[in-house]
Formats: sequence, structure tokens, C-alpha cells
Amino acid sequence: MIRRGAQAALALLLLSAAGAAHADPFEAKSMRWEEDYSAQARDHTPLVGLQRLKVLPLTADGGMWLSAGGELREKVDIIRSSQLGLSAYPAYDTATTRAYLHADAHLGEHVRVFGQLSWADEGGRRGPDRSYDESGVDVQQLFVDLAPAAGARLRLGRQELPLGDQRLSEVRETYDLRRSFDAARLDLTAADGATLTAFSAALVLNHPGPFDDREQPGERFQGVYTALPSPRTGGGIDLFWLERRRRAAVYAEGTAPERRETWGVRAHGAHGAFDYNLYGLAQTGRFGSADIRAWAASADLGWTGHALAWSPRLSLRADVASGDARRGDGEMNSFDAPYPNTSYLSTSSAYWPGNAWSVFPLATLKPSRALTLYLGAQSVSRMSRGDSFYYSPQAPLALPAGHGQVMMRQVYARARWEPIRDVTVSTTVIRQFAGDPVRARGGRDGTIISLAADWKF
Repeated sequence: MIRRGAQAALALLLLSAAGAAHADPFEAKSMRWEEDYSAQARDHTPLVGLQRLKVLPLTADGGMWLSAGGELREKVDIIRSSQLGLSAYPAYDTATTRAYLHADAHLGEHVRVFGQLSWADEGGRRGPDRSYDESGVDVQQLFVDLAPAAGARLRLGRQELPLGDQRLSEVRETYDLRRSFDAARLDLTAADGATLTAFSAALVLNHPGPFDDREQPGERFQGVYTALPSPRTGGGIDLFWLERRRRAAVYAEGTAPERRETWGVRAHGAHGAFDYNLYGLAQTGRFGSADIRAWAASADLGWTGHALAWSPRLSLRADVASGDARRGDGEMNSFDAPYPNTSYLSTSSAYWPGNAWSVFPLATLKPSRALTLYLGAQSVSRMSRGDSFYYSPQAPLALPAGHGQVMMRQVYARARWEPIRDVTVSTTVIRQFAGDPVRARGGRDGTIISLAADWKF
């Protein structure tokens, strides 16, 4: 299986190199619907090679036009002691491939239709299949944008829902199939750049066959997210309310219907060489017959030596999320983010943001424009002895008491290389050290090695 993955990765790199001379002059964005080629459509700039996919006229005057693109990614993972050795299948190697194709039709000034198809393949994983790792061709996104006035946009249909810096609602980028919703979303933008986003959505559940993805039964997500920019800091203040309803939520407390509201504020920006990203979160609602009373906080502080060789950035991030104090006391105190970016919380996506606190120092270096190096370490501990450790969503790991609070420590090294625009090659090595409570349960140290190559066009 690894041989198949290596061959696919090599083919991807050769294909990328062959197309380098005709690559799109504009860098592809992670959210492909954010790409804007309206200027090229208006001035009729001559385009060559793959550039021609970015402006395909639909009318003679160029008032309506189509943009197209895609992505191909190959990723190989070598896993030893999965879930700190507590998994039923602790060691395996996987090779995954994903492909996306999209078309973006601009039908005048007020109407736009965006469609994207996805396909994903995986081999080598042991244990139960995960719905987001493998699927036949399916509709990843298909929405219409209606813009009745400047600064107003209504988006209807299947879509991704990244909010802010994606800490609480992200697109699941590190996995094969990104997360999408069937949703209605309204975006309002003021003249000073302030934005307000209101949405109501149903999570899309991936199925293995072609064109068979459907809404997740019994799950709804809605909210309001406001971003107020600060020109002085280059950042701003975000205020938001998010509500997630689930038919069956799983915690150490048990399984029950849940309505969870997240109220939060984010402050971010920079001053000279220093930057910051701060979060404060409170949660209310109901879990079965219990009242939800949970909280979380995060601080990411960094310093960048812009005038130094390799532009070093040194950062320290601390995250804390409440855990349940006592079972059966009428309160649910476990924090649970709606659709969090677990790779932000932990480089190995090694824990869910609930009943945990962590400290994560990280150094980032840029030896050249194309190469970025990362080196960090992390310690993750349990907040409450009365609650489980949540290694992954809906999977609380019951751990014995009396063996300390440190769940794991890990060291992390990553290299990211962009030899040409829109081509990325990366390698990541993570070494995990099980804490005493995990060892008492039968866990052990583990290693994760990942190799990935990605091409967008």
C-alpha cells in the first residue's frame, strides 16, 4: 500500500512540474470560492495554458463568465501506537488520495453559482472505516450566491462553513473529505470592513458510494458571527453565538440529546514584532435533563524576528477547557466545540477540546521563500479527574484515578516546501509519550509520520 502511495505521490510531483510553466499566476486559495478573477474578465487579459480556465466567457461581452479549477493530494501516514496504544488497531500504514474539481459561474453582478465535486480513496487503515476518508464522486459544494446590494450576500445550498480563524468551525482540511453543510448563510459587510455572518445549517454525512451524501439525521448548526476590524493592530475583535443540536451526544456522563450554545469573544492582532490571538468562551444549554455550564480559554502569543536570518517566529500557546466535575449532579461541565480544528489544538489531532489543558511552545523558521520549518513540543493534561480524556469526538477514554493528570507529551517537527506556486510538499514527524494515567490503562508511546504532496490549479 505504501508503494502505491509513493508511486501516486511521485506522479503528482511530475505532473506538477510539467505544468509549472503554465501555472495560474494567482495563488490558489484554501477556500476556492474566495478566488476572484473579475478583473481579468473585465479587461480581457490574454490568458495561456491553465490560466485560460480562470476566465471562460459565457457571453460575447464578457459580462458572464466561468472559472474552473481543482486539487489533487496524495498523503501517506505511518502510525505506530494509534491513540497512545489504546486503539484496537495500534499500528498501520495508510495511503490516501483526494481530488476536487470546481466550476464558478458568474452570471452578472448579482448571481453566482459555485459547484465542486469530490473523490477520495484510502488504503491500509485498520479498524472501522471513517466516513470522511473514502467516497465515490460526490457533490462537495453546490450553492448559489445572491447579491442584491453592495455588501450583502445570501448563500443557499451545500457549502463549507469556516468561521473566523476556524478554531470552532473549520473545513476539516487535514482529512481527505472536507466538511460541508446544507445551509443558508447571510453575509453583510460595512464600509469599514466590519462583517456579520448569520447561518442555519445541517451537517452533511459522507457515504462511500457516488452521489449518496446526505444530511446527518438529528443534527443542526446555526449562529451569528461578527468581526470588527482594528486597522491599528491589523486584527480586530470577533463576537459570536453558535448553537449545535444533536440527537445523541456522547460524554463520560452518558449519551443524551443535546442543545449546546457557545458564546465567545476573540481578540487578535499585532504590534511590531509581537502578535496575539486570544479566546474566551462560555457554554450553556441542555444535555438530557442536565444544564450545560462549561467554559474554555486560549492564548496564542508570538514574536517574529523580521530582520533576522530565517525570520524566526517564537510562539507559546496555552489552551484550557472545562471538564465535568461530578456525574449525576444535574450539570454538564464538559466543554465541547462544535466543529473544531483539532490540528490547531494538537499537531497530531490527538485530543478533543474538552476536559483538558495544554501548553504548546513552537518555533517557525523560513530558510527560504519556499521552505518553512516547524519545531515544537506539547504537554496535555486532564482538567477534572471526574471526567474522561477525549482523544477524539464521541470517544471518551475512561482512565483510572490516582495516576496523575498528564495525559501525554509530544514533540513535533515539520517541513513544508513550495517549489512552485500552488504545489506543496510536506513531511511531519511526531513522537508521543503516554502519561501515567494512559499507561495505567495499558497505553504506550507512539510515533506518527506523514508525507503529503498537494497540487492546486
